[in-house]
Amino acid sequence: MMDTDILDLLEDIGRSSVARLDPAVALPGDTALERREKVLQTIRGTVLPRRLEFTAANGDCLAIEVNSSRVTDVFRVRSGVAPDFATEQRDALAGQLAQLVTDIAGAPAPLNLISLRPDSTLEADDVGITFSEIASACTAIEIPAEPAISVVPDVVEPANIAEPVENAEGLAGRFYHGSQRLAAGRIHARAKNGELIQSDGDCAEDRTLHAGQSLLAQFARDLSGWDDDAATALDHPQLIVMRPSGGKGSGLAVLNDGKEFSMVVHEARKLGAIVNLWTSLTGHSE
Repeated sequence: MMDTDILDLLEDIGRSSVARLDPAVALPGDTALERREKVLQTIRGTVLPRRLEFTAANGDCLAIEVNSSRVTDVFRVRSGVAPDFATEQRDALAGQLAQLVTDIAGAPAPLNLISLRPDSTLEADDVGITFSEIASACTAIEIPAEPAISVVPDVVEPANIAEPVENAEGLAGRFYHGSQRLAAGRIHARAKNGELIQSDGDCAEDRTLHAGQSLLAQFARDLSGWDDDAATALDHPQLIVMRPSGGKGSGLAVLNDGKEFSMVVHEARKLGAIVNLWTSLTGHSE
């Protein structure tokens, strides 16, 4: 190519270039099948450690950590609890990731992508699930060419239907039970005086992280002071998270619904799953 050709090429690029004010990139695809293929291609083409967030038109989001064409963690899913990379078998993880990719591809278009730096450095043992494993598992999952639309008729609910049992329990209690497979230890107590309701794991009685009544009462007073200080800016429920510097070790998550609180001790790398549990229980996106 001659120098004049290069200059002409650069001039053409300059004339056709448009500034991108939004970090999100729209993934092309008129059908769910096409969008799934684009998600898989994005995973395959990600070499350096990145946090990829795929967001559909209705706000549904799949946030994953990818490195060397491998998914090493899941931070947010459309619904339910994110896969646990520490306990799940490799083939089961591949199937779950394939289903998550299929679900986000089947959400309303357009599907946007944001690529961010990961929150923490990748650990040496985080080998992840390869693109090939996920793509192979996707072949066993069929998706419709177009999103299916169902019409639900208006139904008058009978007035005497009892409240579901899972809704009768407070939010802090559901957070306690929902974090079972994520927690090294957990505590459920009353916000008024710190009275212990239940505990298990490393926080159970006679275990290393067990909290006595005096300590729980002090923590309840601290939470009450926090509520007083932040009353004009924050309401309930609240999720308070603490993680170690560098992202390794144990983290602490506290859900305070105003009446009760639950504390969950967890591996720092499972913070994404904790936040996803909070999102699924409350509908909060942050």
